[in-house]
Amino acid sequence: MAPPSLESQSLAAIKSLAHHIEIEFNYSKSKHLPVGQYISSPPFTVKGYEWALHFYPQGNSLAKSNGTHVSLFLKYLSKIKEVQAEFSLNILHKNGEHFSTRNPLVYNNTFKCHPSSDDWGTSKFIPRVELENLFCKDGLVIISCKIKVVSAPAGVDDSTNGLCHDIEKLWGRGERFDVTFEVEEERICAHKFMLAARSPVFEAELYGSMKEAKSSSIKIKDIKAEVFKALLRFIYTDKFDDGELKRGLSDELVQDLFAAADRYALEKLKMQCEKRLHVYLSIDTVLTTLTLAEQHNSAWLKEKCLHFASNSKNFTQLALTEEYVQMMQVFPSLLVELRQKVKDSSN
Repeated sequence: MAPPSLESQSLAAIKSLAHHIEIEFNYSKSKHLPVGQYISSPPFTVKGYEWALHFYPQGNSLAKSNGTHVSLFLKYLSKIKEVQAEFSLNILHKNGEHFSTRNPLVYNNTFKCHPSSDDWGTSKFIPRVELENLFCKDGLVIISCKIKVVSAPAGVDDSTNGLCHDIEKLWGRGERFDVTFEVEEERICAHKFMLAARSPVFEAELYGSMKEAKSSSIKIKDIKAEVFKALLRFIYTDKFDDGELKRGLSDELVQDLFAAADRYALEKLKMQCEKRLHVYLSIDTVLTTLTLAEQHNSAWLKEKCLHFASNSKNFTQLALTEEYVQMMQVFPSLLVELRQKVKDSSN
């Protein structure tokens, strides 16, 4: 199948929920891709195996529908042979209800170790007219993907529960906490060993020579309680959010969480925040995100922000904002870089 275009890589975002994966595709920005061109979701892991979802806004070449249908395929990315799995691909209705296009698409296949050929789905997932009228909200389409591993090779642990599950339960039960954080007048409890295992900064604070190591109650400044709780959620569960919000975390919270992740040297969380901030870059967020990227040494996110902001149409709007004036005063070097980018892009 044809590879996705380079720009399509930023048109899909992923959220892992309790029993399924939700992938959000930016349909309004991708609907004019030619037949056979797809958006690939970020890779995601289910039961130890890696997958991705390929979304063809005008269908793949096998649809033979002249762009009237959307094609959707689940692609198996891992290299372990002879894994059997069942899956369903559903679509979220505008009103927020999970809703399949007619009947759930359920398959039972033996996956091989050749990623180039290991994909299953349908060339005619849904007519584009139906998708636009019933399922497209704010230009976005959300696909729900459920995967059940039926059998796995000998030696592969396919159990539902495991260490991560048990640790999450430990946190959820709220038992045997041995440290309390005071954040915005809230008292938030945790386990020292868990924080130290995940963050070298917490390890130094809780077990080193710092005064916090001798205290069971620690005051946290310059972090909102909501952000600190999201930070702890990641430490205990390795999850970016709790899966309860329809659209996930707000842009402002992700920006704050990005800064907190850098403060506590949680590199994986920082990277996930970078990706989320990149996917949802907009006129409203790009300059604050650019400033954060500069402050927290994210060269990759900084480059993405500069590329977005230097677009002539975007720059014209940004130059009229209060955030632009603030950046001009506080980070004049960023403004120099941005203007150079604008100049280069216009040549």
